[in-house]
Amino acid sequence: MTGVLNSVARPWLAALLACILLLLSGSDSAQTVVRSSANVPFDFWAEGQKFPAGDYLFDSGFPGSISIRGKGSKLSVAISLVLYADPVKKENAKLLFVRRGEKYYLIEVWSVLGKRVVTAEFEHHGEKNNQQREVRLVYP
Repeated sequence: MTGVLNSVARPWLAALLACILLLLSGSDSAQTVVRSSANVPFDFWAEGQKFPAGDYLFDSGFPGSISIRGKGSKLSVAISLVLYADPVKKENAKLLFVRRGEKYYLIEVWSVLGKRVVTAEFEHHGEKNNQQREVRLVYP
């Protein structure tokens, strides 16, 4: 009977320990929320979601992601990102889009937090074509 309890309890204890370590490691390195905005003059796609042309707010409230919200809208969509290079200066911050077929896809975010690729687009990292577009990110 003891072997059965150990085989059931062991995964739970490991998960509990992992959660405690995660909480402790996050307490010293709490990420500051960084907000920026951009006017995207064309429709684009990210994480399977279509975003119409317009003004957008970007928040980096959670590590490894940003949220995108249209100005004047309460709906926001979280986009997972993978960091691959050092931060850029505010004046060099931008969004990178690539065109595939008739759609533009958000593929990278260059910000004061680093150059990051959209996780769903990671397989296309470094892909360039003559239809690539850039949009400046603006910080308050």
